[in-house]
Amino acid sequence: MSTPFPTLLPPPGPTVLSHPLPPSSSAPDATIPRAFTEALSVRIAVFIDEQHCSLANEIDADDPRSWHWIVYASVSGPKSSNPPALSNGHSAQPHPTAEASSEQRRPSGVKLPVATLRLVPPPHGPHPAPGSVDGVGGSAQLPSSHHEPYVKLGRLATLKEYRGLGLGKLLVVTALEWAARNAEALQLKAGESEGVGLEGEGVAREREGMVREEGWKGLVLVHAQTGVEAFYRGMGFVTDEGLGKWVEEGIEHVGMWRRVSLEGT
Repeated sequence: MSTPFPTLLPPPGPTVLSHPLPPSSSAPDATIPRAFTEALSVRIAVFIDEQHCSLANEIDADDPRSWHWIVYASVSGPKSSNPPALSNGHSAQPHPTAEASSEQRRPSGVKLPVATLRLVPPPHGPHPAPGSVDGVGGSAQLPSSHHEPYVKLGRLATLKEYRGLGLGKLLVVTALEWAARNAEALQLKAGESEGVGLEGEGVAREREGMVREEGWKGLVLVHAQTGVEAFYRGMGFVTDEGLGKWVEEGIEHVGMWRRVSLEGT
């Protein structure tokens, strides 16, 4: 039996910021990559439908500049009574929202997006203050023990019916292995400052200079929901106690780090 392979979507650019929320049933905007819409369908099913996060905040300034991975399940057709199957032989009933979205875009129902992850390159804004709630309040922000440029994994989501199949681990491993092979692609380009809106302009310029001077050396961060902290620990990430805990969208988070070895260094 074959193994599912995530599909990579390179940074899709600013057109994704105009993606309708919720996704429209009308003809999709040709300037927005279909793969982004498919990744978004998984994110909405998990973060909005299940976890009740804000739909308005689901697409953010990091989406245009991130690398996105999507795992698909094969589907025999939109009217078939057979459950969608992963290429490794597992099968399950698809999430209704994601299934409907897939069928609207693909009459033949060839494949269904079931899991996704994004990787955000440097630079990044400041970490949330310990004890803060949606960026408000909290104690004086404690400095991280890491000051070098880092990439950030986020928006890891798997449809409920496809959990327990190792798709989250597959996505994290795939993203980290890709990053280790493509460190040059993760270096900040001249004039790039997206995703640092929370920082002052001078701080952003200073961080840009740091990235250009030092380059990315393999440091990776996740802002993990505490409910999946053990999952990331099993993937080699270590909780940064100095970052404390904070609440986003009603869910408690922690910061966790891991370093990967870059190929050719």
